[in-house]
Amino acid sequence: MSGGQIAALIIAILLLLPGGCFLISGIAFATDAQFWDASLILLPIAAAIFALAGLLFWLAFRRRPPRDGALDVPPP
Repeated sequence: MSGGQIAALIIAILLLLPGGCFLISGIAFATDAQFWDASLILLPIAAAIFALAGLLFWLAFRRRPPRDGALDVPPP
């Protein structure tokens, strides 16, 4: 794993906390008739944070293509 992949993994893990808080708050406000409008703001914010975290997880765990000189095949 490269340094950039480790940084992406750490940031993605850290983004799960605010995304979860926005999601729980949005669901809680959606069940209350007085604050229903607030859920229309909180839920898309939670979705955007989770989408960013998903992108960072994908960047952290994707495999890089091998370079031309670094093939795992032994020479003949």
